[in-house]
Amino acid sequence: MPIAELSQVSLYYELYGAEDAPPLVLLHGATETFRTGWYKQIEAFSAQYRIVGPDLRGHGRSSNPANKLDLRQMADDIRELLHYLGYEKAHVCGFSGGASVALFLAVRHLSCLESLILVSNNFELDKVRTGNAQFWNIERILRDHPKWWESLTKMHQVSPGQLLKWWEEEDVKRPNFKPADLTHITVPTLVMGGDRDPIIPLEQTIKLYHALPNAYLSILPGMGHGAPRYRPHLFNRIVLDFLEYVQKKEAIP
Repeated sequence: MPIAELSQVSLYYELYGAEDAPPLVLLHGATETFRTGWYKQIEAFSAQYRIVGPDLRGHGRSSNPANKLDLRQMADDIRELLHYLGYEKAHVCGFSGGASVALFLAVRHLSCLESLILVSNNFELDKVRTGNAQFWNIERILRDHPKWWESLTKMHQVSPGQLLKWWEEEDVKRPNFKPADLTHITVPTLVMGGDRDPIIPLEQTIKLYHALPNAYLSILPGMGHGAPRYRPHLFNRIVLDFLEYVQKKEAIP
């Protein structure tokens, strides 16, 4: 059970794949953990890459001394974790809240990225649909989604109510970029989303793709929020094909 004792947080992480394989960081969604968010990708991705799978601060077995969540700080955590593990650069793939962390990582620490994969996330604050629907409301979750609440109690060291409160508070602040804020992100970036996503509008995914100067777009038909879990074979193939393309392109002199 490896724990990285970083400057401001203790991050739990898992490693899979050959030690000399290219590193691929997988960032889970809000209220998930690495294991629950990416268990359908571990076998496929670790055959070619060195998977680095952290629990984001405040999630799973990672600490959160700040007693709040800040996507900028969470991105800084991942940069420090890479340095802790001896990596100067890595491919980074994030889903939902983890994709927002990955986007902040690109904005703040672009030099540590080989490529970027953003799955089902927003970049404009007024476009995400979680706030208006009381998405983080404890009473609603207890009433309508008791299995989600039960899973939260098993996954995390903090109480479900605390974790939901942290996300509710951060969700009304960040991310909140304008397209012009992202034009310096020149690494190859795959933007993925489902055309039936109830949280991230399709238009937001397409607009994010247009805002990034070296981006590729993948829209999954009939897919809601959660492609890595609900369409793993298709998702894995798309991601691996993108990474293979990136590496072949980089190899051309």
